[in-house]
Amino acid sequence: MKKLALFLCVVCFVTPLYGDSVTNQELLAACKDKSPATQNFCYGFIISAANAAQFYRNIVDVEQEFIDICLPENISNQEVVNLYIEWAEKHLDLAKSPAFLGVTTSFSKKYSCPPEQKTKQQGTAF
Repeated sequence: MKKLALFLCVVCFVTPLYGDSVTNQELLAACKDKSPATQNFCYGFIISAANAAQFYRNIVDVEQEFIDICLPENISNQEVVNLYIEWAEKHLDLAKSPAFLGVTTSFSKKYSCPPEQKTKQQGTAF
C-alpha cells in the first residue's frame, strides 16, 4: 500500500513539476476565454486537480498523515473554478508558477480543514 501511495504521489504531484507544465497565467486566460474548447480545458484541469487533491487526502489519511484540504461534499464544479479564478487574480505574482500548485493552493486557502480534523488519533479508521 505504501508503494502504491508513493507511486501515486510521484505521478500526480512531483512528476508534473519537472515537465513543461501549464502556468497559472495560461490557466487563468483559458478560464476567462469563453470559447468551448478553452472552457473545457479550464474546467477539466481544475476539477481534475480537485479530485486529485481529495484522492491524495484519502490515501494519506489511511497512513495517519494529513493534507489540509477539506472540500465540502456539496461544492459545485462552478464554485471550484470560481475559487481558482478569484485566487489567481489576486496572486498575479505567481502567474508563471505551475497551475496545479495554484489550484491546490486556492483550495487549501479557502477550505482548510477544521482544527479537530488536522490532528488525528492513532488507530482512527475512516
